[in-house]
Amino acid sequence: MKVLFKFVLLSAMLISFTGCQKSNEVAIYQLSNQSYSQMMSYIIEDEGTTIVVDGGTAEDEDNLIKTIKKVSKDRKVEAWFLTHYHKDHTGALAKYLQSGSNEIKIDKVYYNFPEESWVERNEPHRYEDVVAIDQGLKTFDNKEVVSFNQKITVGEDQIDVLRTYNPEITENAGNNSSSVYKMNVQGTKILFLGDLGVEGGEELLSLNKEAIKNMDYVQMAHHGQAGVNEDVYQVIDPKYCLWPTTDWLWKNEGKAYKTDETKKWVKALHVKKNYVADNGTVRIELKKKEK
Repeated sequence: MKVLFKFVLLSAMLISFTGCQKSNEVAIYQLSNQSYSQMMSYIIEDEGTTIVVDGGTAEDEDNLIKTIKKVSKDRKVEAWFLTHYHKDHTGALAKYLQSGSNEIKIDKVYYNFPEESWVERNEPHRYEDVVAIDQGLKTFDNKEVVSFNQKITVGEDQIDVLRTYNPEITENAGNNSSSVYKMNVQGTKILFLGDLGVEGGEELLSLNKEAIKNMDYVQMAHHGQAGVNEDVYQVIDPKYCLWPTTDWLWKNEGKAYKTDETKKWVKALHVKKNYVADNGTVRIELKKKEK
């Protein structure tokens, strides 16, 4: 039975990374912004298998690479998943790939982006974002464009691609181009929504409603505000919520955002904990399967 809703102060969850490289840990790392910009960056470590989701802005690249080197066995990322092309999600990877650095090894990058011409037509102010990540990916050979309902195995983890960009959805174009990834990490189900908006969320329900039910963790869409509608979260019914949300956005400074509305939705679901990326890296330990 779920306990009463409670927001968690992440100051209690801040991690010292000294000597934390382990080959037997199973955990989610939620990174916080290194500049004023909102961003999204996750590392999943599963007993030596390392998965990255998005990575944040170019300003977040240094912290991201340092963190990967500290938590990943052999400084290697087995799979890097990108939800969509916006620079607050792809800027770090674009910068790293274009630098030619070999600080870490990346086995494979997975993504599904619109054509640059589509972005120029439907979201021209974000055209430079897609060009930057496309240029970065051109320097990297082992990449794959994911497809709807594709199943990907990384180590012992399974990733289901529950939704990819629909060129016919041009409202809130870039956010609604987000791919949705469901990860099963030793039995723990984690759903990544990227910046999915209202239209993309309704499409997700129509395409894969059963597949998103009863998640252990959900990454809150569009940094926890102005993302998918409440009905999507009601179906997901998560135990825990991952908020890739800056301090100013979490506090809804200026009251210009819809963060407070999303908080009310989550409160009604009685989730066990909310992990907010507003003050340093958070490590969330996951249960291991009995072997």
